[in-house]
Amino acid sequence: MRHFLHALKWILFTLLLIPVGGYLILLLVNLQDSEPSAQASAYLEQINAEEVALSQHLEQNPYLYAFGFDAPKDDDPMALGLKRYQALKQLGVLERPTPTVDEKFERPQWPITTCLKQEDYLYDCATLLAEPETLKATLNDYAWLVERYRSLLSLGHWQDDTHFNSYSSLIPIQHLIAAQQLYLIDAYLNTVEPSSLTAAIDKDMQFWQQAAMRINMLGNKFLSIAALKQNMKLGEVLVSHMRTEGEETQLPSLWQQPISEEVLSLKRVKRGEWHFLTKVNQSYESGEDASISAKVAEALLMPLLQQQDTANRYADILTGKANIKPCPDNFSLSTLKEYGYNPMGKFILCSGIPSFESYQASANQVESLRAELITRLTANPANSAEMEAEVSQDARQNSPEE
Repeated sequence: MRHFLHALKWILFTLLLIPVGGYLILLLVNLQDSEPSAQASAYLEQINAEEVALSQHLEQNPYLYAFGFDAPKDDDPMALGLKRYQALKQLGVLERPTPTVDEKFERPQWPITTCLKQEDYLYDCATLLAEPETLKATLNDYAWLVERYRSLLSLGHWQDDTHFNSYSSLIPIQHLIAAQQLYLIDAYLNTVEPSSLTAAIDKDMQFWQQAAMRINMLGNKFLSIAALKQNMKLGEVLVSHMRTEGEETQLPSLWQQPISEEVLSLKRVKRGEWHFLTKVNQSYESGEDASISAKVAEALLMPLLQQQDTANRYADILTGKANIKPCPDNFSLSTLKEYGYNPMGKFILCSGIPSFESYQASANQVESLRAELITRLTANPANSAEMEAEVSQDARQNSPEE
């Protein structure tokens, strides 16, 4: 019996020594972080320059105006955007803001929003434009919002933010698109010459293209792309309806030009995602309310995360110098060697970062939509006249008899 207990003691000691010894070896291997790579240093330098530029450009900045665009009717969007920006600067990247109830203007409830969602939106929206009294009434009620949107479009250089927060960084796109619709419908109904409508479409298109080129956050990038799509969709309805048989309406000039690679490129948002991940890695810690097991796990695992090495590797992935490797599904000797240094960082990169291929494909669709739009409008200009006649006939048939 004594020999059995002695053997059991050594077995238990060995079983305990193996994981503890392995962990101590990992600690020794991970005593020192990597030096910043050239690409990581370049990213950080560019981000710091952007932060300085924004701090010097807090007036007449369309980003801040757009950030506070959903302010109530009598409030200043620029002041609200600046307030939100300054509050955002005080938050950590994973920190929840203090719950507040922000009062926002109520978006117009009008049929143009519904018709644009229909499959046959050209016909459905043309029916509304043939009898525009309801649209004019909404425009009268929201004339102030049209002026607010004009003010946004008249502002100069979009200087974007680099301080992201998971809970409060997006521009209020629904309120912006509601104002965009009002602005374009107003340009159509109150235009004297067809060129006034095309000029309004061009100005709106130019604004959102310039914003898309300057945006650093992935979410806001695709919100600006949504505004570009809305410009073309509603613009097509308005241009098609304005055309009459024998009269050719000039197309917006920006529709006729390929959308530049800089507008669709994700280089800036990739840099923003790099900055976001590095901030997450630097700021992560279990809260005071975390369980003891969570705190113990954090204490054991965080020394195995090399923040700079992770940042260097992520920068190489984003610039195409390295590929995202799948996480290992076994613990072979080669895996142990590969993941001996910075194991936590490597697991984060193989499991917690997105592939941008699908995002880039989605962004590239904007150019495809533009090309298809021009093809439709130039292949058979008479189509709009035929649709106009059909809509007018339906309106006469549905009108009450005198």
